[in-house]
Amino acid sequence: MTDLRDLTNLRETLSTILNNKAQDRDVAGVAVVLSPGMKPEAVWHPGSNAAEPAFLAYSITKTFTAVLLLLLQEEGLLNLEDPLVRWFPTIDRADYISLRQLLNHTAGIPDYGGLRDYHEAVRATPSIPWSFEQFAAMTFDRGLSFAPGSGWAYSNPGYLLLKQIAEAVTGISYRDLIHDRIIRPLGLRRTFVPESIEDLASLMLARSRFLATDGTPRDVRHFYHPGWVSHGVIASTPSEIALFLSSLFGDRLLPRPSLDEMMELVPVPIPEGDRSDTEPLRWVKPSYGLGLMADPASAWGTILGHNGGGPGYSASVFYAPDLGGITVCAMSAVEEGLQAEEIVFAVLDWIASPSAHSSTR
Repeated sequence: MTDLRDLTNLRETLSTILNNKAQDRDVAGVAVVLSPGMKPEAVWHPGSNAAEPAFLAYSITKTFTAVLLLLLQEEGLLNLEDPLVRWFPTIDRADYISLRQLLNHTAGIPDYGGLRDYHEAVRATPSIPWSFEQFAAMTFDRGLSFAPGSGWAYSNPGYLLLKQIAEAVTGISYRDLIHDRIIRPLGLRRTFVPESIEDLASLMLARSRFLATDGTPRDVRHFYHPGWVSHGVIASTPSEIALFLSSLFGDRLLPRPSLDEMMELVPVPIPEGDRSDTEPLRWVKPSYGLGLMADPASAWGTILGHNGGGPGYSASVFYAPDLGGITVCAMSAVEEGLQAEEIVFAVLDWIASPSAHSSTR
C-alpha cells in the first residue's frame, strides 16, 4: 500500500502531467485527494487563471444520483428492489425492472447516445432540449433492448427515470435534492445542478462543433441547454468532485451497508473495437456498480468512479483504495484530442511508481 506521507513534489508533478496532456489547448484542471478527509491539491492550465475553473461533469452526475437514491432508501421513501411499474406502468415489462437495475444499467432501457435523431436535434436546436415525453418516445416507449437482468447496456434514460422517481417520492426538485443531501453537507461551494443556459455563465469557456448544423464551433455556455442531459447534470471544479468521491468512500455520505451496495459490481463487456494486441488495456475487467464505473483488476488495483463527456467538456474521477485511498479528478474544456481519463490515469501511474516516493522522511 502506498504510504501517502512519501509522496513528494505532488503539485509540481500534477502541473507537469497536466501541461503535457493539455499542450496549451484551452483549459483543464486536475485535483488529488491523498486520503479521505484531506484537502484536495489542485492545479490547472493555464495557470494564469486566478481561480480554479469549473466545468460540466456530465455522467459523473450518475454517481450523485446513485448516492441520492441510496439516501432515499435509508429514509424509507423507496427501496432499490421496488419495481418500475410503481411509477411508470406503461413501460414494457416495468413490473420486472427494479430501481437497482436502472442504477447498474441491467434494466434493458435503451439509450439515445447512438441515435442520429438525438444528435441532429442538439445541432438544430441546442437551446431547446427535448421534453421528457420526447426522450421517452425516442427510447423506452419503443420497447426494451433486452429482458431485464439478462444483459448490460449503458442507459442515460434509465437515470432520467430515476431522477423523476426521486422527485416523485419527495416532492422536491432534483436540483434541490442534490444540494440539500449532498452538496450542503459536504460544504461544496461551487457545485450545483444547472437548469438553464444562464446557469452556465460561471463555467470555463468551452467550444463545441456539435451545437450547429454546419459544425461551426459555438460557446457551450451561450448555446447549450443543460436539459439535453436528460438525467440532470452537475457543474463543479476538479477539487470539489474529488472531494465528493473521497467523502463518499470515507463514509461521510452513506452508511457502510449502503456503500457496500453501491460497490456490488456487474461485468461490462469490452467492445471488440477497444481491444488491442499491441497496447496494454487500461481497463482490464470493466465493471459497473450503482452509479460507479469500476475495475477490480486495473494496474492500480481496484478503481471506482466515473467518466463524463459531452459538448465542450470532459471529466473523470476515480478512487484507488489500493493506492492508500487516493482520489484523482480531471476536468477539461477540450472537446477533442484530450480525454480527462487520460490525465487521471497518468496521475495514477505516477502515484503507483517508485519514483513518486521519497526516501528522506
